[in-house]
Formats: sequence, C-alpha cells, structure tokens
Amino acid sequence: MESSASFTNEPDKEIASCIDNNENFTVTAGAGSGKTSSLINALQHIRDSHQLRLRAAGQRVVCITYTNAAVKIIKRRTNLDELFYISTIHGFMWDLISRYQKDIRSALKNHLIPERISHKEKDDHGNSKVAQKARQQLVRLREALQNIEYVDVFKYDNASRRDYINGKLDHDDVIDLASYMIQLNQPLQKIIGHLYPYIFIDEAQDTFINVMNALNTVTEKEGLPLIGYFGDPMQQIYEKRAGQFRAPLGAREIQKKKNYRCSQEVITLLNRIRTDLEQFPGDKNSIGSVELRLIQSEPGQGNRKTYTEEQLDKVILNFNSALNDFGWSDDNEVKFLFLTRQMIAHRLGFTKLNKLFTGPYSSKSSEDEFKEGEHYLLKPFINTIIPLIHARESNNWHLITSILRRDSAILDPSGKNKSKPLKTIHAEMHNAIELIYNSWQSSSTREILTLAIAQGIINPNDRLVLQLYRTPREEDFDEVLHSREKGDWLCDEFFSFRTNELTKFNEFISNMTPYSTQHGVKGDEFEKVLVVFDDTEASWSHYSFSRLLTPQTAGTAPTEGQYSKSLNLSYVCFSRAIKDLKIILFTSDPTKARKELIDSRFFKPEQITPIIKNHSVLM
Repeated sequence: MESSASFTNEPDKEIASCIDNNENFTVTAGAGSGKTSSLINALQHIRDSHQLRLRAAGQRVVCITYTNAAVKIIKRRTNLDELFYISTIHGFMWDLISRYQKDIRSALKNHLIPERISHKEKDDHGNSKVAQKARQQLVRLREALQNIEYVDVFKYDNASRRDYINGKLDHDDVIDLASYMIQLNQPLQKIIGHLYPYIFIDEAQDTFINVMNALNTVTEKEGLPLIGYFGDPMQQIYEKRAGQFRAPLGAREIQKKKNYRCSQEVITLLNRIRTDLEQFPGDKNSIGSVELRLIQSEPGQGNRKTYTEEQLDKVILNFNSALNDFGWSDDNEVKFLFLTRQMIAHRLGFTKLNKLFTGPYSSKSSEDEFKEGEHYLLKPFINTIIPLIHARESNNWHLITSILRRDSAILDPSGKNKSKPLKTIHAEMHNAIELIYNSWQSSSTREILTLAIAQGIINPNDRLVLQLYRTPREEDFDEVLHSREKGDWLCDEFFSFRTNELTKFNEFISNMTPYSTQHGVKGDEFEKVLVVFDDTEASWSHYSFSRLLTPQTAGTAPTEGQYSKSLNLSYVCFSRAIKDLKIILFTSDPTKARKELIDSRFFKPEQITPIIKNHSVLM
C-alpha cells in the first residue's frame, strides 16, 4: 500500500490535512479519478500518523462500503490490518446495535412496527391485489406488535426473512433500527465516538439517507469522530439511496476532477452528460473512440411486453450484425453490457433459471440475491459444489481438499470425523466427491443437494433444510393468498431443474464471460466496452434510454425519475471504457433518432454510424 509520502495530487493532500485537523470532509470523485486509491491513502495516512495512539486506546478506523466484494478488496489493499474495521453497511450497523436487545425491542414496539403498519394502512383500500396483500401484512404486523414483549432474542441473518414474532430481522429492519437508535441514544453515540474516532463511507452515493443522517448526528458534535464521505452522486444507480451525500455542516468539500482511466473521446462524452463536475484527462490517456449504432426496434410480444424467444433470436441477429461491423465479434478485450439478464441468459444458456428468479414466485429480495449470486438456493452450488466438480474434472485433489476444509463437515477438525484415522477420512472424501461428480450431469438440483448434505460436503442453513425436506406444494399458486409463501413454489420449481443451467450461471456470476448487466460493472474498467440500450428488452418503467436520448422520437419526455436514473446508469456504463466505447440503441425510428441525437449534441455526427434495420423487416 502507498505511504502518505506519495500524496502527489492536491485532493489527497487535502484529505490528509482534514485528518490531521480532525475536520469532516466529502470527496466527490468522478469516474476514473482514483477514488479508491484516495480512500486507501487516507487509511494509510492514519496508520502512519496516528496508529500508536489508536492501538493504545483500543480504537479502530471504520470503513463502510457497499458490497462484500468491495470489503475484500479494501481489506486486501490494507494488508488485513486489524486497525481497520472494513464492513458492509448492514454488517457494521448490526454490530453497533445487536447487544442492545432491550433497545431493539423498544424501537420495534414504539417506532418501527407502528411505522410499517401506518405505511401498509395507506394501501388498505378496495379489493385490489395490493389491498389484499396489505391486509394480510397488517394482520401479521399487528400480531407482532402485540407479542413483541415475548421475543427472547432478535437476530439478523442476511439470508433470513422478516418474522418479528420469532425475532428475525431483515436488511431493511437493521438499517432502520440502527439509524433510529443512533439518532435518539446519546450514550450510544458516545460509545461509537470512543470506539471509532474515524469513520469513512465508501461509495457514499449508495448509502441510505437515514444512515447518513444518523452518522452525521454522531460526528457533527465537538470531540466526536471525524467522518469522511467518498463517492460520486452521478454514479448513484440503486433504489432508495442517498445520491447527494453530505457531511455535517462546515465539512470541507473536495473534488477529484482528473480521469486517469478513460480515453479523451470518452471523457468528452462524459462531460456532455454531466454539468456538475468537468473532468480532465491525465498524462497517459489514449485518444480512443466513441461510436453509436441505431437499430430499429419492434414492440415486445412476450410477458410484460418484453421479447418472446423468437423476437430475442431476431434481436441477437441484429446485435451480431453490429458486432461484425464493429470488428468486435472475436475480440476478447470487449465487455458487453446489457440492462437486464434476459438477453445474457438467452445467449449463455440459463434462461429457465433467470425466468424463475424474475417471475411470479420471486420477491424483490430473492431477485436481488439471485443477481448477486447470493440466494441461499444458489450459494451451495456457487461456493462449493460447482468448484468441486471443476476441480474433480482436472483431478486437482489439492484444490478439492482446500474447498472441503473450508466448507465441509468431512474435514472439519472438530466435526464428526475428528476421531477417525486419516486414511478413513480420505477414503470418505474420495467416495463423496466421486458420488457427486458421477451424479452431476444426470441429477436434479434436489438430488444433488440431498446427496451433498448426506455426504457432508455442504453445511446447509436451516432455511434450505426446511425447504428441501418438506412436502412439495400441490395447490395452484395464488398471488394474493400465497404472497408470503411464494418462496415455496420457487423452491419446488428450482428443485426440479437439472444442473446444466447452474454451470452456465456460475460462469456468468463469476465473471468468466464477456457479458454483464449494466448495474454489475460499477467500479470495473475494460479496454473496450459495448453498451446495449433496449427499452423493450428491459421493460422497466423507471428507466427509458430512448426517452433520455431521443424524447421526440420516443414520443414523450422521460419522467424526472427516468431521466436521473437513466442518465446516471449511462454515465456509469460509458465511463467503464479505457479506450473504445460502442453504444447500440434500439429505437422505433432510426432516421429520426439520428437527427435528434445530432441536434442534441450528445454525440458528434461522425460518431453515429450507419443504421441497421430490424432483421424481422429484412427477412
């Protein structure tokens, strides 16, 4: 990790000055400006200058970031130093409040549950599906409010579903409870201040507004922690996040304007998109290129007015035609960015899996967990079983042993085999792997999971065991009656799948393919990037790239929400390109759209290349 002596740019020197003067600050860092490097340098500066005092007092430096992947990166870049407490926001907030069980009960009783009841009462009108669901939820919430005093312990499990009567809290509960408790509890504020004299928020635009308000309450008072926000409002692409983050009154505002990543042509486009922060290239940025291709779209004829399988085939033909024209068909440096997984799943071969986790049996949380590869049905495969299959294919028994030591009861030194001879344990291990390996291609996911559990290859959580061994649901699914139990139908269908799509999905989620969703690459960079904007394929009401870029051609301007969300996501996608950026826009009228794009001056005329008509017209 770089030392503080290597601070050669003014923003990093300003950050170091804030740390030394105990001054709160915000860092607004445009794409490619080295935000993470500034964060790491700030941590290094604290270690160089203040670690003796901090270690003697038993204090730590907190760094909160958005994803588990980001936690691992920052931990690695800080050499796993225990001086730094690197955590996701949910993990950190739960750690702050989990020991205060009486306060959690009080906050649930006097604030959170009544607030949830009030919110649901607004939907309790008429006989619509929304109203019927609201009434069911109100029954559970009121029952929980009456019985909250009898709950022994409240627990948070990132795989669990909210169930107040049984003491189970979900993601939203942890954020709302902790924010509420911190803002109202001055002793808790002082404890936080004593334990953590420095609090840094990475990806600050993606934090929650109530978390930001709570932490600012702690840090705005004299003698309490310093807080530093690192982020970019233009890269806020998740729902219900702060976006425009702010530190307490009087904080220093620092901007990072140099873009060391993107080519000069891409930076010119980025500066046309945003007006709040103009970026400049560094000393080594290439000239690069930007090119936009227009393709005629057609109305979706499938579910929710998206494409049918036949239409998807036509779209892929158009996509391939553009790819050939770009000369990128066989280019391994290209990263393909799509708004949704539908086309990716169709192209890579996990269509059924994608439809299941985006269909009627899937909740918003299960869909999000699917997108991250974190759903409890998928994790045993992604984390353990598929890596074991791949290791067995190459006869890499050293890797097999390493995976089993990490995840399995077979090699657990304190587990069931602790008293057995080593030779017997190795024989059991070989037998278990051979059984899984020989069953993989011909078995269902249910059969593979059952076998993996029986052989001690995985340690399943309670939720998976409950679903795996219950009687399958035989009644027809009703969206209203079974809204809370829809996961049963999702599991039953998943357990009937063969394993082939899981292998394909694992390759995608493990970044072993050139494809990604546009949400999935924030923070990444690639030599060449191809962005595909297709409103029909996405069918999302809160995004519209045709309305953003060509409102006259689309027939209507975007809503305020569509404008900001689509603009931010465009900025994130375009700024991934180190050298060359290609954009495909599906539009109802390519000729009209081209003229409108030239008039808007987002793109230069020479950057908008020949139009492709839809293959459904040409065929």
